[in-house]
Amino acid sequence: MCATVTSEPDISTIELSHPELGDLRLRAATWGTGPPDIVMLHDGLGSISQWRDVPARVAAETNKTVMAYERSGHGESLPTPTGAWPTDWLHREAAVLGHLLNATGTTNPILVGHSDGGSTALIYAARESSRARAVLSLAAHSWVEDICFESIVGMRAERDRIIAGLARHHQAPEAVFEAWSGVWVSDAFRTWDIRPELASIDVPTLVAQGVNDQYASEAQAHLTASAIGDNASSQIVSGLGHIMHHDDPDAVVALIVDFVDAHVIPVR
Repeated sequence: MCATVTSEPDISTIELSHPELGDLRLRAATWGTGPPDIVMLHDGLGSISQWRDVPARVAAETNKTVMAYERSGHGESLPTPTGAWPTDWLHREAAVLGHLLNATGTTNPILVGHSDGGSTALIYAARESSRARAVLSLAAHSWVEDICFESIVGMRAERDRIIAGLARHHQAPEAVFEAWSGVWVSDAFRTWDIRPELASIDVPTLVAQGVNDQYASEAQAHLTASAIGDNASSQIVSGLGHIMHHDDPDAVVALIVDFVDAHVIPVR
């Protein structure tokens, strides 16, 4: 669709009921009009505001409607977690994404997910019920590498500083930090590996990662794409670390826009 895009998004609260997660109140921001063409999923400590101006720029440059939303416990979305996320929380979030797309009338979207949001997008796209048109994952994980585990252990040693920074973006910064970091460093999560599922993804997929990612080796991107199959490719982006859109927003916007243009959504 052709979207009338402004830099200020429309903010909404979407109420959902999930059999395992209960009643959810998810905050969403939409740039443009009508159902979203592009849905953006933030990282494990992310929120709408932490995307900065990337969604607005993508909407303006593609003339598509873009929606970014906050998963439960993030930003202003509810409920707030208590303790570590369960080890299957990314699969649960993929199910929530499906409900969210239904609630917003979103059909055939391009999914753009960063880190845990990218993993969620990949899990969703592998489901038989997926309505994704294409997937761009930015610094996603499909299994737990030692470099990721060790980096998050290091973050937990600096929890007070990190939580203070998260407080600018989250109503419950300590809870979301403990939920996210707690599951990633747990013994039960060390064997987490979604690669066997990814062969079910049958839409175009780009697995992109910064060359200086502090949470993954380059094998993470290459082997994730290989697990998907011939419809996927991997790209290592020079000069970028894990928070790619903070390191070089221009490069990330260009990456997203090029991907959207390659899988353009017909005007409805």
